Amino acid sequence: MILGVDIGGNYITVAGVDSKTNKLSETNLVSISVDNKAKADEILERWLFAIQKAIDTLEEPIQGIGIAVPGPFDYYNGIFAFKMQQKYTSLFCLNIKEILKKKLQLPDNLPVRFYNDAACFGIGEVWKGKLKSVRRGLGITLGAGFGATFLFHGLPLRSGEGIPKDGELYHISYKDGIADDFFSTRWFTKRYKELTNITIKTIDELTEASLKNDTVVQQIFSEFSENLGDFLSPWLQSYNAEAMVIGGSIAKAWPFFAVNLEKKLKSLGCTIKIHKSELKENAILLGSARLVNDTFYKGLPF
Repeated sequence: MILGVDIGGNYITVAGVDSKTNKLSETNLVSISVDNKAKADEILERWLFAIQKAIDTLEEPIQGIGIAVPGPFDYYNGIFAFKMQQKYTSLFCLNIKEILKKKLQLPDNLPVRFYNDAACFGIGEVWKGKLKSVRRGLGITLGAGFGATFLFHGLPLRSGEGIPKDGELYHISYKDGIADDFFSTRWFTKRYKELTNITIKTIDELTEASLKNDTVVQQIFSEFSENLGDFLSPWLQSYNAEAMVIGGSIAKAWPFFAVNLEKKLKSLGCTIKIHKSELKENAILLGSARLVNDTFYKGLPF
């Protein structure tokens, strides 16, 4: 059995993946909240607890651990080598790979591998999801942040024709900020506050608010669709993408923006297929588990 781990902005989810069938086991799934602004010891304690709990439920020996982590991060060495601006700042300079191996008492030869969470989402979608038969695809995650990965024959790309720096889009300039400012939950909460003077924290709260103030919610999602289509179109066309899959918490509001997004893209000459992820969070868990495969891992760009 392999453990797939998804470290999000405020949670950790761990699940067992059968290395023979490549299927995710719900019986081994552990998910707990994490305070990303806590001290290093507190964060690591939560991570270790979740991983150990999942290990304890395995009926077969563990063959490796693949971990999806948001950037910036030294993925090859497993170190928080770069200081994050809004989360996990207390982990700066810590070697997470060494800490996990020591605290969990893992054998030296057991693979513990890390990769970008958005890239793992894309890897999972190519392996088992909507991008399975797609040669050139784009996977994006819309939630606490804006994640993206350009995929070619199942592997994420970090450079090349039509590919932005590091293969990511969150840092690209857009309007009076960067893409992450417009395609994340905080944009929705900010815009709703501007229009109603009411504070919300989640996309679920926004969609529920449509029952009371449908016109405002429709306006917000219409603006979001216009902006997202306007931003993505040049990249989709320059990369010559065949299909795109969207996941993350904002994807739960699919009926509120998908049709308008498709219309906007078509109006800009972009006619690719757009899919809502059916794997959802499991795509990241499957993608991270895939890291344990030596042949696949050696093909990844760092």
